[in-house]
Amino acid sequence: MPEIKSKSKPMSVPVIRLAHADGAQGDNVLKVKRESAKIVDGNFPALLISFVYLPSFLKNQADYYYRDWALDSGAFSAWKSGTVIELSEYIEACLELMQTDKTLTDIFALDVIGDHKASIKNCETMWEFGVPAIPTFHTGEPEGALFYMAKHFPKIAVGGLAGSGLSARTQLSFCCQVFARIWPKRIHGFGVAGKGMAMALPFHSVDATSWEMGPCAFGNWNRFGKMSVRGSSQNLRSEVDHYLGLERLLRARWAKEMTLLERLPKVRN
Repeated sequence: MPEIKSKSKPMSVPVIRLAHADGAQGDNVLKVKRESAKIVDGNFPALLISFVYLPSFLKNQADYYYRDWALDSGAFSAWKSGTVIELSEYIEACLELMQTDKTLTDIFALDVIGDHKASIKNCETMWEFGVPAIPTFHTGEPEGALFYMAKHFPKIAVGGLAGSGLSARTQLSFCCQVFARIWPKRIHGFGVAGKGMAMALPFHSVDATSWEMGPCAFGNWNRFGKMSVRGSSQNLRSEVDHYLGLERLLRARWAKEMTLLERLPKVRN
């Protein structure tokens, strides 16, 4: 029987999180048979789970091998589908998970799409109830919102980039402007786990949203390039290995910057 190390060891940074929904294509590599795999923390990724998919994830969580995970509110997905997420319900779930699951390391605040003031208010309410939520600054929001978040919260996220249609150059320019205004600051980048972006800026964490759909739907493989091989049955171990390898590169590149960030307060001002 292979040795299974603890999933709850202290987190190293930067972190690349693989966004995943239970039952999606990545199950074939994230759910593995204990007796057929070398189970060590370094071989398995950190995950990002949307609140929309939380019940299914929790039901099958014991089947997953991962280092740690972050909870996203899923506000954008809910908004697109016309679903309403109640803040009180989200807070209740967060509080319970904080008590019962040591592998949960980050929680993102519940956004109100198109209303940055309401989003900040939600984040502040979550803190009042004991949930150390991370607010998100989106493209198109006023600069004052960015300064407020950076001043009052120990970590923030930047969002609105994935699926925006903005060129890679424009996305990088936006992120550079954010860093220029608030660095040093712990910053998460939603959907910006491409090598060019991640190597250009010292993100505290990022997430990859297309590691499943890219290869399976479009034949876009990080390890192999564009291929005709696609379909939901593809083994995505090479994609996981790609992001684990990139994570190691980022930790070497940004070691000095991450040491600086770890010295910053982890509580609200």
